[in-house]
Amino acid sequence: MKKKIAAGVLAAATLGSVLLGASAPAFASSGGCISGDACLYYSPNLQGAKFGKGEFGNYDGTFGGGGSGNGQPVLNNAASVWNLDHYHNLRVHYREFSIRDSGPSQFIPHDSWANLGNVSWNGGSINMRNNNHSQSWETL
Repeated sequence: MKKKIAAGVLAAATLGSVLLGASAPAFASSGGCISGDACLYYSPNLQGAKFGKGEFGNYDGTFGGGGSGNGQPVLNNAASVWNLDHYHNLRVHYREFSIRDSGPSQFIPHDSWANLGNVSWNGGSINMRNNNHSQSWETL
């Protein structure tokens, strides 16, 4: 439910920015990550620019907050992730959100972080670093 409310607030804020003529592009990141977000980092070990996303979906946006990777697209550019949600586990998917269940993903438990790396898939291995397309949440 929290994720749906957050998505509604984001939609309302985006509409308000459009109506007021704000110059920031949709889905731009200030580099901020808040409780409940998946916080993606451009570099390993939670270093460099970051991007916070609290809802399901594709990584449409840019890294912010300064540092290495600032202004770069999040899609296929993340090296580490911190799951700041206390009640949901996170899956970072190799493929886009609409077909996420048909491909490899990396599991990040609630309140923990990980460097994106190799995951097993179809008898082989896929490296999730810089191969991250979307995310989904799993209830504990």
